[in-house]
Amino acid sequence: MRNSRIFFHRMVISVLLLMGLPLAIIGCGDTFEKNQSESNVTTISFTKEGGIRSSTEEGFEQSYYDKDDLQQSILELAADYNKSAGGSRIAVEKVEADNGRILVQMTYERTEDYAAFNHTDFFAGSPSEAEAAGYQLNVVLSGVKDPQDTIGKADILAMKDETLLITDAGDETATNGENDYTNSREIELNGRAVYVSDNVTVSDNGKKIRLNGEEGEIAYIIYKQ
Repeated sequence: MRNSRIFFHRMVISVLLLMGLPLAIIGCGDTFEKNQSESNVTTISFTKEGGIRSSTEEGFEQSYYDKDDLQQSILELAADYNKSAGGSRIAVEKVEADNGRILVQMTYERTEDYAAFNHTDFFAGSPSEAEAAGYQLNVVLSGVKDPQDTIGKADILAMKDETLLITDAGDETATNGENDYTNSREIELNGRAVYVSDNVTVSDNGKKIRLNGEEGEIAYIIYKQ
């Protein structure tokens, strides 16, 4: 029991606690469909109220987890955060364990809560707000429709009607017993991506992205609602 508790606390901090934006599960015909079925996946989406919903599905050996113990671990982490934040900022919606798979669904009141709870970079707002928050915008982004169409800092800051998403680009890795595994992160935008950094893959319809950078990299996505 102790092993499962320690492992899942680690998972919550390093894997479950991964990003959130306007996302949902990948649909049929999407370029991500095949890869999603072959890996552990965290999907992130925006709620109508401007918060974040995350859904993480992982595969684990039965001997390394107990559903009730895992659920209690997550509830305790969320309760600790809410207490320190002075309100109900995070809600644990679902914890399921069946046939060697674990599904955890959580909601966050604000994007700031998602970032703080998961100890990750996660910003969604205007380019000028990103600069004011201290994010580095001296980057080159490529057009989704035409990769040869590139923009830099001045172009990014000149955008007024688009939203800039900045988040960690690298996949999360963790150890389950003796095996290492990778958790891919996918985000469904409440709009269509128009410019992205080179560590982002965009779906055919432009509404979903997959982060595929190295650990420590930052991903930039400009999308239009």
